[in-house]
Amino acid sequence: MAGMRPVVSHVVIACFDFAAMVAFYTKALGFSVSDIGKIRDSDLCFLTFDPESEHHQIALTGGRKGAPGEGALVHVCFRLPSYAALQARQTALAGKGIDGMTTVNHGSWLSLYVPDPEGNKIEFRWDLPWYTGQPFAEPFDLAMSEDDIRRRIIDQNRDNPRFQSMTEWRSKAREKLTD
Repeated sequence: MAGMRPVVSHVVIACFDFAAMVAFYTKALGFSVSDIGKIRDSDLCFLTFDPESEHHQIALTGGRKGAPGEGALVHVCFRLPSYAALQARQTALAGKGIDGMTTVNHGSWLSLYVPDPEGNKIEFRWDLPWYTGQPFAEPFDLAMSEDDIRRRIIDQNRDNPRFQSMTEWRSKAREKLTD
């Protein structure tokens, strides 16, 4: 069954202001438009960071009802390859005037949360090489060096019996799945 596990392919977000959301996701966040058009009376835009991997990772559609920020979607997460890439993402988004960004140290990964114009959140994350029992969340400063943030997390978890290498945690998790 291991090779048949599902993976996240895409998320669809209903929008109040379709044009503003397409502009935000392409101009501010840097998505590429794979396709855009209408199905019946609904606008639909397909967006991707990696067209070789997925035609679309996010789709935007018009016609959202209710109040901004209310709904089932909490956030969508995209993994980045390095701490430097996470820092660069924050700098680029701040340079585009995006307000309300927050950073969270989850112990096993570091996250930058970015609100879109309608209150949905996009998370950009960089994985660390160890497992810290979840939930774990505290603010951190992306101005810290990678070495400093690594030392801080290790120091915080010296007495944490759940703190272990991600390799060790994955091995244990795989064993649980096969039982």
